[in-house]
Amino acid sequence: MKSSFIGPARPDARAEPRGRWARFLGSAALASLGLQPGCSAQQAPAPVGSASSRSADPAVARPQVAKPAAPLPPEPKPPPSLKPELRQPWLYPLASDHGIREDKGGRGGFLAPRTHGKHNGLDLLAPIGTELRAPCNGSAKSSVSRSFGKWVKVVCPIPAEIAASRSAYASIFFSHLDSSRIDEKKDVRRGERLGTVGKSGNASGSSIAPHVHVEIVVHDTEARAMEERHSGRDQSSTGAAKRIAAALEEQCLAPNGFSAKDHSLTRARRLDPFVVLSCLSDEKPDLAAPKGSLASASVAWSKQYSAKTFDVDLGREPAKP
Repeated sequence: MKSSFIGPARPDARAEPRGRWARFLGSAALASLGLQPGCSAQQAPAPVGSASSRSADPAVARPQVAKPAAPLPPEPKPPPSLKPELRQPWLYPLASDHGIREDKGGRGGFLAPRTHGKHNGLDLLAPIGTELRAPCNGSAKSSVSRSFGKWVKVVCPIPAEIAASRSAYASIFFSHLDSSRIDEKKDVRRGERLGTVGKSGNASGSSIAPHVHVEIVVHDTEARAMEERHSGRDQSSTGAAKRIAAALEEQCLAPNGFSAKDHSLTRARRLDPFVVLSCLSDEKPDLAAPKGSLASASVAWSKQYSAKTFDVDLGREPAKP
């Protein structure tokens, strides 16, 4: 290792030993100086602080001033995590998954074209009699209408980590049911049976495969969510729907590279049900081809959605606590 100090300076030549002078001066010169040949004279000490004194002393070693090191380049920032970070407190409403309904009666994807405009919900293909489960804790009520047939609606609070400090409530609407277990407004628990899949209402035609029509509308209060009629003519928006859509984008869609291939994920106060259920529901059943006549009416999720961190046909893995 090289020393970081400078070594002693060379002594001044004028301070060399007295014997050197004897070689240059003759005996007479030495005698005149009061010296005998062969004898060495003692040199009188130089006054302190004189040039002679300073030159005779070895130079004091001084530390070498090191050049300042070049600043290290900043460490590169790690790439954004693509792992799903959002908790999944809801439940997928069906125990089996046969994808999106698409048959001679029309396409069942969110915002699919309709004679009256666009499809406001999502049609989950399933055999008649398939159990429908409450996706979250909330309040439920049911009724019957000409177009929707038998229907059940569950109103749940949006999880606080998404709604943040402002409340928001989802009206989750299931229609075309074969049966309903909800006779009057009541509180329901996550996973509680609501009814069964069917073909009631305007889904009763022979060209339409059995399915459950799902809509998710977001409101600021529970009362407004409970009053939601899910009318296709009403395309008004709400502040809560905009906030929740932005929060899902930040906390679920962007981190997972999750998106729809050919349609928007919102329509006014409505959110794409597959996106909401994929972000908030744990253990979505794997997509499986239906048997019999339903096989030709099934469209895989991967035809309309894509994600970087999970297979949309299989669903997200439950987030670790």
